[in-house]
Amino acid sequence: MTAPQQGIDRHATLEVTSISWERIHVTIGLRLSSHGAAADPAFGTTGAAVTFAFVSGRRVVEVPATDAGDGHFHVHVNVTNFAQRRAVPDGTWRVRASVDGRVVAVASFPGGSLGDLDDASRVFLYGAHSAALTVSYGVSESAEDPSRLEFLIHTYHLHRGGSGARGGLMGRLRGLVGKLRLRQRFVRLVYLAIVRVRGPQPGRILFASDQQATMGGNLLRVHERMIERGLDRRFDLRTSFRLPATTGWLTTVRILRLLATSEVVLLDDYFGLLNTVTIDRRTRVIQLWHAGSGFKSVGYSRFGSADSPHLNQPHRQYTFAICGSEHLRPVYAEAFGIEEQAVIPTGLPRIDWFLDEERTAASVETFYAEHPRLRGTRIVLFAPTFRGASYHSASYDYGLIDFDALAAACPPDTVVLFRMHHFVTEPVPIPDRYRDRFFDVTKYADGLGLLHVTDLLITDYSSIIYEFSLLDRPMLFFAPDRAVYAATRGFHREYAETAPGRVCETFADLLDALTRGDFEDEKRARFRAENFDRIDTGAGDRVIDWLILQEGPAQAGPPAVPGTSSTTSRGD
Repeated sequence: MTAPQQGIDRHATLEVTSISWERIHVTIGLRLSSHGAAADPAFGTTGAAVTFAFVSGRRVVEVPATDAGDGHFHVHVNVTNFAQRRAVPDGTWRVRASVDGRVVAVASFPGGSLGDLDDASRVFLYGAHSAALTVSYGVSESAEDPSRLEFLIHTYHLHRGGSGARGGLMGRLRGLVGKLRLRQRFVRLVYLAIVRVRGPQPGRILFASDQQATMGGNLLRVHERMIERGLDRRFDLRTSFRLPATTGWLTTVRILRLLATSEVVLLDDYFGLLNTVTIDRRTRVIQLWHAGSGFKSVGYSRFGSADSPHLNQPHRQYTFAICGSEHLRPVYAEAFGIEEQAVIPTGLPRIDWFLDEERTAASVETFYAEHPRLRGTRIVLFAPTFRGASYHSASYDYGLIDFDALAAACPPDTVVLFRMHHFVTEPVPIPDRYRDRFFDVTKYADGLGLLHVTDLLITDYSSIIYEFSLLDRPMLFFAPDRAVYAATRGFHREYAETAPGRVCETFADLLDALTRGDFEDEKRARFRAENFDRIDTGAGDRVIDWLILQEGPAQAGPPAVPGTSSTTSRGD
């Protein structure tokens, strides 16, 4: 990250032409030119290797750039993942250009309104607004050429300290924080002690979640497939599943022991313990993220917005994460704060089940055996995601649903199934007079099986659209709180354009689309093309072969973490 100072070419200029932001990414437009008697002819050739770096004192960090032609370049920086999975540190940075390894210029600001630099500055609040990352711009007189104004980037991390008297509410809060820190210190000590005494056991694989009481989804499919292939005889497969409400010292010590002694750890959601412990470098952590491509921003994609993540996140510790397509690699890399080459487009293992014809036929038959009256009816599935920050505050506003109007809009051959997110505990308040046409299936065990009997899906920001899009059936999106949701959670991509169906912001609009059959069907093909490199039943095998056995193609990601192996060991 450090480099010796090199002379600057007085016959080259590097000027800032633009500054633009997209979420946590800043793009700086630059124009590189050579002039005078000693003009460098290499500047005008396509063979010259032009590179850029941010420089602050002896710190030098190369940054990616794209060539826009005619000496124009765009430098791209993710402020939350500046280098080595860390945010841009405090400093005053200059932008430096090199040609074929020789430093030729430091960026200058050519004049104009300095107010433009103020407008381009950003403040990212996080940590419940107790901390901020600031990025601002300025100029200074160039040491090399006093006639130029050097372009400066100032970055600061600011933290708000506690205040107030020791007694009362503040005192109690400090006491709670103190207890939390003691708990975290204990957790770290337990993990480190087990790592030093035992360490990762070759061949031990842990399937774990702190958000689910039982194994399901991508984790279950990979576990099931390993057993089908007889790999349970070669590897020591372990599991740990618990809900936030069921955590305790005994379960925490158990999961710490398993984390410390596992060679591979497979997750499918946010795993809070990784906030406290730093996983040993010999352990591979593989994130089989439960959601497909949804709309809502997650992780660092919503840095600086409401419920922004901290800069040190469990996501930073993933050796690999999976996604459904090459198109989604930068999306997941941004969200998790990791490199694009660590995001592997294996596809989602649970899709293996969804596309299995025998399993589908059995799921459909099971559903109709339990609900024989619904055979032959047109089924509308209403399946929104939850509102709220987490498991603890999850809810859905049932006042948004006009049950009378919905019943009037549905023909006699149509029924509506309501399936709420599993975080939402309040049942759907279906009026008694409609219980022969409306059904609450939130607790129905086979959620994916429900999609196969669904003729029309109504959702909002849920990733359920990922699987349903493969059936090429119509979807509607009921999003009355789109503006609020965008402001608080944020969208990674423009919602109305990305949604593979018509977006309705009022219940009246939803009923209009439902009765007229206005589903904007043309959006579905584009959605599938963006989200699926492969539509097959091999995603589970790709996860096993590429990321667990490490027998995949070279493009499967970065080299394995040193110290890992795939040999067998049993015992505890």
